[in-house]
Amino acid sequence: MATPRKTIRIALAGNPNCGKTSVFNNLTGAHQHVGNWPGVTVEQKSGDFTYDGVRYEVIDLPGTYSLSAYSVEEEVVERFLRTTPPDVLVNIVDATNLERHLFLTAQLIEQRVPMVVALNMMDEAEEQGLRIDDVQLAQLLDVPVVPIIARRNKGTGQLLAWIAQLGFEPRAGACTVDYGPEIEPAIAALAAHLNPREPASPHMRAAMLLAGRVVCKTDEEDAALQARAAALRRDIERHAREPVEDLFIARWYGFAHGVARTCVTQDARERFDLTARLDDVLTRPVLGLVFFGLCMAGTFELVFALGNPLIALLEQVFAWLGASATAVLPTGALRSLLVDGVIGGVGGVVVFLPNILLLFLAIGFLEDSGYMARAAFVMDGIMHRLGLHGKSFIPMLLGFGCNVPAIMATRTLETKRDRLITSLIIPFMSCGARLPVYALFIGAFFAPHWQAPVLMSLYLLGILVAVAMANLLGLLFFGSDRSPLLLELPPYRLPTLRSVLMLVWTRAWSYLKKAGTVLLAASIVMWYLCTHPAPPGGVEHETRFEHSYAGTVGKAIEPLLRPLGFDWKVSVALVTGFMAKEAVVSTLAVVYDVGDGEGGSHALQNTLREDPVFRNRPLVAYTLMVFVLLYVPCLGVIAIFLKEYGWKWTAFMAAYTTVVAWVAAFLVRMAGVALGF
Repeated sequence: MATPRKTIRIALAGNPNCGKTSVFNNLTGAHQHVGNWPGVTVEQKSGDFTYDGVRYEVIDLPGTYSLSAYSVEEEVVERFLRTTPPDVLVNIVDATNLERHLFLTAQLIEQRVPMVVALNMMDEAEEQGLRIDDVQLAQLLDVPVVPIIARRNKGTGQLLAWIAQLGFEPRAGACTVDYGPEIEPAIAALAAHLNPREPASPHMRAAMLLAGRVVCKTDEEDAALQARAAALRRDIERHAREPVEDLFIARWYGFAHGVARTCVTQDARERFDLTARLDDVLTRPVLGLVFFGLCMAGTFELVFALGNPLIALLEQVFAWLGASATAVLPTGALRSLLVDGVIGGVGGVVVFLPNILLLFLAIGFLEDSGYMARAAFVMDGIMHRLGLHGKSFIPMLLGFGCNVPAIMATRTLETKRDRLITSLIIPFMSCGARLPVYALFIGAFFAPHWQAPVLMSLYLLGILVAVAMANLLGLLFFGSDRSPLLLELPPYRLPTLRSVLMLVWTRAWSYLKKAGTVLLAASIVMWYLCTHPAPPGGVEHETRFEHSYAGTVGKAIEPLLRPLGFDWKVSVALVTGFMAKEAVVSTLAVVYDVGDGEGGSHALQNTLREDPVFRNRPLVAYTLMVFVLLYVPCLGVIAIFLKEYGWKWTAFMAAYTTVVAWVAAFLVRMAGVALGF
């Protein structure tokens, strides 16, 4: 047995929703988000593991239906396989939709890369009465076929064994697709002029050349070969009276149909189709919207009903930490930094972790169950009428978690218009970083029975502003041209505990890392700016702060925010919120000097209630939350926007979101005053 290279590279390829990311998690143990809709994997993701002393690198390619290079996903996969082919290619296919998934397989097998087919969702296929002869399927494709249930991590051991064997003893299958009498003679003519020393098969290279694509660099650089392929292509189209690419597609579909018909049998007994029955209700325009609204309302009720008691426990922990530090450390700058800056600032944000976890627990359940794709389907008609593509709803939903991956997910949209407009409105989606601000002010100024409705109103307001701005931006910059929604609806599944907890843990760890880095740095910086320059002794905290660096900055921008009802202290908190939205809470804790551990966020809420700006004024608190919801997003969003669209669109996004936030907050305040609030 030959010794493999130091690292064996594996690539995972397959259609969206085939379970590719679950296979990736099973192989690498990486904590990746497993979504139940197309488009979660928008970039190549990689991980590694060691098996029998050998290191394997795993590359999770974007989900794609073909290698036609029409969409971003197809282009990434086609280019990767053409320029940097892996040592082993794992093609994951859905056993419940074998024929459709074999369309991609037909194109992959002719890449002549050692490949193993992972036949996923075998349990669901059996429930639907499907019987798949995996042995015969392996013979027809001339590659190993491994039945697996990825979401339960079943079959991974056998899949690993085949990957290792192909890594040690590379073998590409000899199966080819018969392209018929119109194309095969042209392929043979081209193949006779190809360099036989190239690793890819001459038949496959000639077929790709005829289809207008290349496989090897030597083929791309051979001008005479390209001209010969173009001439053959024109001759075929003249006789067949249809594009050569359509002939290829027909043969790939024919191959997939023939193989599936041979290997799959259907149980004749009638079975109860839960997915069809539920979709008959949940995808109706009115009932679907009502159910989606109920799901969101239940989610926000869960966030407060279960989150508030847990917040109280965390407050006690940070109160004990603050009191202990105060008792141990002597009066001075060090104690002030630790108690007011670190414990008061970071602790004031971390206590809201239960709200974050409960929100993502609910969202993860809805994602993994297959419902979120239905929500996008139901919203398609509304989105189109408001100037958006229906598929834009998917990255918008991701924006409720974090705006950064949501903007990256817009790469799944087909047109530049849809990608840019969706990215420009995603900052209005209320990400998890804003939730601590909402929890602080809603808990301080609204009765328990109003807390969930108030929170839901903020999320709905973000959506309404987003679709309104999408319509306006589309008319101003791009016109009204829109493409139709093509979206696969996965079957309903009972969410796995592992998948949902993985999502919750990923979000929790990300939140805690931000609290220990960005927010810690922001709290320390704010402590310094709030305590320097040092005033004469005996001066009250508010007076000290007013004459500090932070107070000077706050007073400079106060005139811009005074029409909204905010003073210079709130202005400072909004400035630090540009770094991270949670920093608004930590800054307020430092500004109001409630970092001594006596009560934590509860003490800050009491202080805010007594502050002249907020005293008996829930309207001012709600206006502030509206501004935090809509104004310029955090530095992370600015960075990814700059990378995707350049500095001009980034500057426009930062400016227009802040203007929209000011106008919306002003209108909310004026409406509230007019109504007597």
